[in-house]
Amino acid sequence: MRDLILLALLPYLIYASFKRPYIGLALWFWSSLVPVSVWGYGSATTVKWNFLFAIVTMCSYLISKNKASFKSSGLFILVIVFFIHATFSSLFNIGYDAHVWREWEYLLKSCVFLFFVVLIVRKKVHVDALMWACALSISARATMEGIKYLLSGGGHVIYGITPTFNDNNLSALATLMCLPMLFYLFTQYKQFIVFKLGILGLIFFSVLFVLGSDSRGGFLGLLVLSGYFFLKSNKKIPIAILALVVIAVGLQIVDDAWFERMETIKSANEDGSFIGRVISWKLAIILAVQNPVFGGGFDAASYGPTWNHLVSNFQMVSFIPTPEPQTIHVAHSIYFQVLGDLGFVGFFFYLTLLFFTYRRFDQIKRLTHADKWRIEIGRFMMLSILAFATAGAALSAAYNEVFIMLVGLSIVLWIPAKVNTSSPTMKNARLAKGWSQ
Repeated sequence: MRDLILLALLPYLIYASFKRPYIGLALWFWSSLVPVSVWGYGSATTVKWNFLFAIVTMCSYLISKNKASFKSSGLFILVIVFFIHATFSSLFNIGYDAHVWREWEYLLKSCVFLFFVVLIVRKKVHVDALMWACALSISARATMEGIKYLLSGGGHVIYGITPTFNDNNLSALATLMCLPMLFYLFTQYKQFIVFKLGILGLIFFSVLFVLGSDSRGGFLGLLVLSGYFFLKSNKKIPIAILALVVIAVGLQIVDDAWFERMETIKSANEDGSFIGRVISWKLAIILAVQNPVFGGGFDAASYGPTWNHLVSNFQMVSFIPTPEPQTIHVAHSIYFQVLGDLGFVGFFFYLTLLFFTYRRFDQIKRLTHADKWRIEIGRFMMLSILAFATAGAALSAAYNEVFIMLVGLSIVLWIPAKVNTSSPTMKNARLAKGWSQ
């Protein structure tokens, strides 16, 4: 039945994408976060939805008569420099060559998407469409799993919700990054009772999903996100009430094993899982020291021959006490992942990209003359970056699509924001061209 619905909707979605490039962009993003094969089972899964929406969006933009002028920025140039550096890193990789180039292709597709975000996104409705794409993909999947977790009294085991975020830890990270987007949508659509209740439901079950994922990184990210959001919020009482409801429900369904797992955060140096992470971080450091400019290439430290070489030099970082490595693990940190993949130079580019994306949203939030929705998006997207930077410290998802989309948004929203603060005349001229709804 779902296949029939999806296939019946396809012609309309294609038509809408041709008429409105931003709809195609949102569908492109939506289908990359959660492939349509997750929603269907039969004939609908044979359609290459993501590729189709990408091509339609590109064609729609090219034939559009009302193209906004492209304005570059330092952050956009930094993205290009980062991608060029990653390309050279892939050329000189010491990992599994086929895997390295698959990851490079994934990064290329993400950068192409970012390019079209910069080209297409101008109005509030464009931004909202991308927020809804996250809500109706990652948050919707997390809500489905959160409902199962609640109905099973905490017995439902949560795994990955998408091919990109394919385990409980990565899924918790993605859900955390989407939570501020849900709060943004709530502020924009709370006058509609259906949207208001629906978004509150997505928020509630997304938080339950993070708790039920048993992810310690996700739990720490949730604490940081909640604390920061509460301190910065102007409506602390409603936020506190919502938090108390979630805590009350959560305490009723999580089991003793969950508390025991979270307790290991206090004694991380005695926890085997954490020690395994530290070992992976040490190997990433060795890889970067030996290849400081370009690193080893994507996931090179997980490639058998490279891993054996790194282990043979394990005493290079003996100042960090750990047992000898026994098995191959991923980096378990966006920071050490990039450090090993792209070396110290690539790591510097990545940190700069992360910092200035956060800073751009912070600057947008502080603009007194900007449109209210633009200030709100700056405020909440700051939280998404904060969630990524904190929970991602113990998880490997450095190049994920949600982060790439946020980088693109920070570029396009900051360009008109700069104009808005320069003079009223320039602001009105920009508004007339359709920068704001």
